[in-house]
Amino acid sequence: MTSKAGIPPRGSSQSKRRAPQGHAGVWALLPFKGAAGAKKRLAPALDPTEREGLVLAMVRDVLDALVGSRLLAGIVIVSRAPVAAQLATEFGVEVFADSATDLSGAVVEAGEYVARSRGATGTLFVPGDVPLVTPAEIDTVLQGHTTVTLVPDANDIGTNAAACSPPNAFEYLFDGKSFKPHIASARRAGLEPRVVRLPGFGLDVDTIDELRAVAARARGTRTGDYLQRSGIAERVARRSDYLPLQSAKRDSGIVSGSGQDAEGSSRL
Repeated sequence: MTSKAGIPPRGSSQSKRRAPQGHAGVWALLPFKGAAGAKKRLAPALDPTEREGLVLAMVRDVLDALVGSRLLAGIVIVSRAPVAAQLATEFGVEVFADSATDLSGAVVEAGEYVARSRGATGTLFVPGDVPLVTPAEIDTVLQGHTTVTLVPDANDIGTNAAACSPPNAFEYLFDGKSFKPHIASARRAGLEPRVVRLPGFGLDVDTIDELRAVAARARGTRTGDYLQRSGIAERVARRSDYLPLQSAKRDSGIVSGSGQDAEGSSRL
């Protein structure tokens, strides 16, 4: 489906579809590796079912923001996960099943797809774990965008949005610490990146501290509603003794073959 959905208040389960208005042919790319087994760094506080519910709530919040944008030409969920088709139907967006092995490759493949089949003149990468992002922030990124626009996390470490015109005009280097490498990559391509810092984009959820921060600010979102209904918000606010995943594994005698969670090198 190529139509976009205009969303009533955030957190609503109903979508009212409207025709896309478009802005210079920029299409949003939302990589999504699925909810099952995701966000393992939250395992000390959330069981697998809770993590799956959180991931689905967050990606729906991001889709709410994207379909509420006045300036996007279209939206594509980049995913091979079966649930992606359900989300696409729910929000009136498209799905592109990439064949990449990492996040950067998935974004490149999706960029090629929308340029070739949808005439996109640019793309906007947005991860699925920034539940506080708003339609106004999406439009702020697009307003004034020319070639490369980067939106970092609150610590200027990761890249939580990247607009690129034309698609794939510079090399993507997603690895969890990609903001400064992406600045350098754009400059190597002869492009001076525009940097925009926005509070909703600033906070992605990978750690328990980040989950606690989102829970305190997520009123009126699907994520906030889920965290309250599930009791997770109260639990993480009350307890401060959760061990990091690697420490928990070490203390229980489980040793990981790698010091890095798989999410650090894969899609969000």
